[in-house]
Amino acid sequence: MSVDLNFWRYQKGASLKDEDAYQKACCDHEWVEGLELLPIEDILNETAKVFCQWTSLDPFHYEGKERGSFQISTTPQTVRFDCYSMEKAEMKRFSSVLSQFGCPLYDPQQGARFDKLAVFLIDEAGQYQEEIEQELSRLLPRLELETRAATWDESVRLAELCGHIQYHAAIHRAKTLTKATSFLRFGRGWANRSCQCKTALLAEGEERRILAELLRTSIQRVAGDFLERTYYE
Repeated sequence: MSVDLNFWRYQKGASLKDEDAYQKACCDHEWVEGLELLPIEDILNETAKVFCQWTSLDPFHYEGKERGSFQISTTPQTVRFDCYSMEKAEMKRFSSVLSQFGCPLYDPQQGARFDKLAVFLIDEAGQYQEEIEQELSRLLPRLELETRAATWDESVRLAELCGHIQYHAAIHRAKTLTKATSFLRFGRGWANRSCQCKTALLAEGEERRILAELLRTSIQRVAGDFLERTYYE
């Protein structure tokens, strides 16, 4: 199994599509206006430190015996890791290394760049913006949040136009049960988790505390799925 993981930095104000930057800069090795120059030597040195227990054939090729292998290809603007038979936990380390240089992960297998999180708070969930943002920032600290309250129909329409990773929060009230749901979409991947309580409990004067806790728990569950299914760390 082979996986390629890619990293670059946009210049301020750049308006490029991630898939175009990936194809032109990382695959075709073209110079792309709107991408910053990277400290390639420093990145290679930091990678060597993190993978010091692997056999380095040269600064661009590493063998880990039963743990697989990877090779690095660079341009002045990009770094790409081609990974072969590696465990996901090992491949996540690239995301941590490059985060030190301000370079978010782009995963072409999922079609997602892990830089921003569009947060949609649907209807009643909009009342819990502070609690939701705090939990998302705690669990996914390197994703820049862009939050907006929306109706269900608005969130569907806006999500279709959004090119970033998306999080949706909703509260569903029924006669006997009330449910808080968290939905994450990351390119071609997604995760959906909920947490519920008896609706009768909300009549006992602690509605806000209980609903906030339901939302936090659903976020923890969906973030766990997200981290398990991606190479982001």
